[in-house]
Order: sequence, then structure tokens, then C-alpha cells
Amino acid sequence: MSLVIFPCCVSSSFMGDCESATRVVIDKLGVEIEDGSGFNCCGYPYKGVDFKAFVLMSGRNLALAEKKGADLVTTCGCCFGTTKQAESVLKEDSGLFEYVNDALKKEGLVYTGKSTARHFIEVLLSNPGIPSLKDKLGGVFSGKKVATHYGCKVLRPSSVVKFDNPFSPTKLDDLVEATGAESVSWSQKLECCGAPLMGVNDVTSMQLAKNKLESAKQAKADVICTACPFCYLQFERTRDILSRESGNGFNVPSLSLVQLLGLALGLDKGTLGINGAALPPGFIPASRNVRAAVGVS
Repeated sequence: MSLVIFPCCVSSSFMGDCESATRVVIDKLGVEIEDGSGFNCCGYPYKGVDFKAFVLMSGRNLALAEKKGADLVTTCGCCFGTTKQAESVLKEDSGLFEYVNDALKKEGLVYTGKSTARHFIEVLLSNPGIPSLKDKLGGVFSGKKVATHYGCKVLRPSSVVKFDNPFSPTKLDDLVEATGAESVSWSQKLECCGAPLMGVNDVTSMQLAKNKLESAKQAKADVICTACPFCYLQFERTRDILSRESGNGFNVPSLSLVQLLGLALGLDKGTLGINGAALPPGFIPASRNVRAAVGVS
């Protein structure tokens, strides 16, 4: 199967520069992924409101990918986990499978199960792979410490997403360390960031994020690297609020994986949608020899 990019609503709406930079990062790393068109939301916001609508939305995206003979590739943990859940439901529920395909007929689409969702992390690990990434990135972040945050939807339910060991994942850590940085051990690594609770229970949402920020600081992390833009926005929003309220301590900024790789490739903060965060010394810009090696001017 070929690969096609599936854009994320959250990053497109709130991290537009980062979304467009995804294509730049992909090209500079030599990964073959096509641009897609016609996709709708993955359906994540509808799961608790209209389950059939959620499955249809994800099913339509999968059908569009199947028409191109491709798998969907997303940089968003929520989009990935949501689409994987829809895939699982469509395999197990013949009634929903018929409902979705009956609706898709109106557009001349069909979903048979040939296409699947893949997270950007999985793609990079297989092509170009860790050895090639290390060569391209040249250890530019050597000496830096990064706390990796996978996010709930990337790892769980493990029987559905089949992404990594949900209790001891390593895939994001391996990619981070390909930049030369050290992936630190931190107590809150696998805990929820609280983003799904924002707007429902803001106090609990912020407390969960605060716990993670404090844990990353205790681990002496320079930054948190997330596998999901929704989690990234939660960390940055919470960090900003807590810093203004308390005036101290919440100084561990966050980066999405695309942003971290983009910085390692020499892309500037504006291009990557990193507008407010004051990153620690050494994260930008990448050294000139690394920029030249990967063809970034």
C-alpha cells in the first residue's frame, strides 16, 4: 500500500504552520507520502454523541484512502486511535459495516477493509528507519533531555491500536534519541494529559497536566515531546496559565514530534508553529552542517 497524509483538525485549526511543516519534514527525510484531499474529521468529537456518525466519518476517510490504494498516515494520536477503533468496529459489526457502505455509495465510495490508519511514528521507524535518521540528524540534540508523551489514544486499547507495548512503549523514545537527545525516565510518562476533560472539568484537566509538567521538571527534561498535537496544546495552554498564576516553575515547554524533527532539520520556529515557547538553548537553530546535510537552506 502507498501512503497518504491525513490532516488533523486540531493542528490545522490551532497549529497551522506545524501542519504545513509536516510536508517539509516528510520531504527532507525522504519519506514517500502523498498528499490527500476530500477527507473529513476523523469523528473523534462525535463518539459520545452519535456513534454511528463517528464510524461513518472514519469509514469515509478510509474509503477515500482505499480508492487511492493507500493507508492513512496521521501525526495525531487522537486521529490514529479513533480511526483504528472505527476499523475494529467495522470488522466486528456487520450492521454498521452495511450502514457505512450504504451511505458511501452516494459518493461512489466503498470500504472493504484494505486500508488502515498508521501513525507517523510507525512510518518513520520502517522508512527511513533509525539508522538512516541518525545519519540525517547527526546527533544535533546531543546532551539534551526529552520527556516523551505518547498519549492515551496511541497506546490504548492495545488490542485495537496494536501500536506498542502499552506499559513500556519505546517507539517514540527511539525516534527522539535518533536526534541525539536522551529520552528521560519520568513517573508520569504514561498518564493522561487531561485534554479530553477540558471544557468538562477544567480543574481536573489542569491538575492532570500540572502533574505531568511537574514530573517532567523533576526528571530534568528540557522539553516534553508529544505524539499528538491535542496533547501538545494541552501542555502549552496549561503551562501558560499556571506560569501566569504562580509566576514560577512551569518552564518545561512542549514540542510535537514533527516540531522536534523540524528543529533538528534546521527549520525555524515560525515555520513549525512554535510561536510562544521559549525553548532551551541548543534546540534552535540546528547547526549549519546539519542543515546543509539534509538540504535545508
